Amino acid sequence: MTAVVDVQGLCVRLSATGEEVVSDVTFSIGRGEILGVVGESGSGKTSIGMTLLGYLRKGAEVSAGEIRVDGTDMRRAPEAELRRMRGAVVSYIPQDPAAALSPRLTIGTQLAETLSAHGRKGRDAAARIAAMMRALDLPDDRAFLRKYPHQLSGGQKQRICIGMAFLLNPAVVMLDEPTTGLDVLTQDSVLRTVRRLCADHQVAALYVTHDLPVVAGVAHRVMVMKSGHIVEQGPVAEVFARPQHAYTRELIAAAPDISCRHHFGRAVPAPATATSPAGPPAAPVLRVVGLDAHYDRRQVLHGVALDLAPGECLALVGQSGSGKSTLSRTIIGLHNASAGAIVLDGETLANLARDRTPAQRKRLQYVFQSPFTALNPRRSVAEAIAAPIRTFGETPDRTRIAELLDMVSLSQRVASLYPSDLSGGERQRVAIARAMATDPDVLLCDEITSALDVSVQAAIVRLLKSLQEERQVSMIFVTHNLALVRSLADRVAVMQGGRIVETGPTDRVLDNPEADYTRLLVEITPSMQPAA
Repeated sequence: MTAVVDVQGLCVRLSATGEEVVSDVTFSIGRGEILGVVGESGSGKTSIGMTLLGYLRKGAEVSAGEIRVDGTDMRRAPEAELRRMRGAVVSYIPQDPAAALSPRLTIGTQLAETLSAHGRKGRDAAARIAAMMRALDLPDDRAFLRKYPHQLSGGQKQRICIGMAFLLNPAVVMLDEPTTGLDVLTQDSVLRTVRRLCADHQVAALYVTHDLPVVAGVAHRVMVMKSGHIVEQGPVAEVFARPQHAYTRELIAAAPDISCRHHFGRAVPAPATATSPAGPPAAPVLRVVGLDAHYDRRQVLHGVALDLAPGECLALVGQSGSGKSTLSRTIIGLHNASAGAIVLDGETLANLARDRTPAQRKRLQYVFQSPFTALNPRRSVAEAIAAPIRTFGETPDRTRIAELLDMVSLSQRVASLYPSDLSGGERQRVAIARAMATDPDVLLCDEITSALDVSVQAAIVRLLKSLQEERQVSMIFVTHNLALVRSLADRVAVMQGGRIVETGPTDRVLDNPEADYTRLLVEITPSMQPAA
């Protein structure tokens, strides 16, 4: 196989300190081949990928090594040559399509600009755009091309970004976590599109991700990174079935898989049949009865009903737009229900949080999806955790703050730090500590692990399990990650089109789904087992 990417002895360092963030990295990628790069945040994955574009973040520089892309030395090429190559020879697919696309320009305009930047205009450009839209399984009519990014779904926006990357038939494409945050159906569509375009156009691809099951399904070879070093690389099936390095084994053990239940990093097979708890069921701590909700005139929840038992974790799954987050926001009182009731320990709650009693608000707490936007950047960790305590008329002291930090496995020194001083996993732990500051009975977690790498995700799952077991906290865990559901939830409720189409014990629903929609979700969820 002819190597279109050839990297030898690559080293990247920080100019200010001289610290190496990538050390002695060597690899190659052939035409039509997809190389998956996995590792924790900060392992150097993205830095390696960006060197293929002749670009590095501010303050970083290539200190040694060779980077050849389609025969061109990217380290020594002049800036004018690098600008010519970006898009035409080597292109980039970003993690967040909403941030990558201009909100002020139509989709058609942005596609046309990609071509015009390289001298492709007129009928040739229009024909290329139409052909690419068909390859992306998107409409190629003028009405669709006149839409703005905010009028498209997350999956459509990501496919537009993929189309931009492939429009000029590049030799190499670098994909930077392109399915992070996407539901399993949209993820499956995006991955199939990437595989097909790479094979059809014989494009070499570097796929950066922390999602090992995705790599198992999309890549030919895998390269495992830790602290800027390659610790292992080889064919996907071989590395995942017989990992040689201890770090690779740790990553595999931490990665949830829909076919296995993980207990604190150790995978065990799922039981053949679900077992029923002994004794009569406890009275539910939370009941949702016939809940309807609207956005303007559009109904998004249709007669939703569910129960949550004391100390139980109920996973709420489904594709984007199925109503999961709307349901959780309605329960917490951030969205107004148009019909139905929310009952907490026999008390019917007012629709909106501001109309509920302080005691009711204390018992229901919420952890938001993004740890980067959930915390006030101008408040220290101690101030963030103390805020809900003060809200309910109590005076927080250092001992209470220390107890809450210890609960989420953070040291007391973190109390004086600000969110910008913390990693994503540390921020999410602070958000959980803040939610637990009022000793709630019910915790609603909205996609709280979607942006975290596998080891941090495993740590957050362990934390939630310990809170559930030690404090008997009931949880509604909103997620699109069915593999994670197996490790955490007691029961699953599957949502489609604002309705619950199936509910039951986790193992029964995942192993023997009754609804067609549930079967589809289970079938297309990436798994490492086929690769192994």
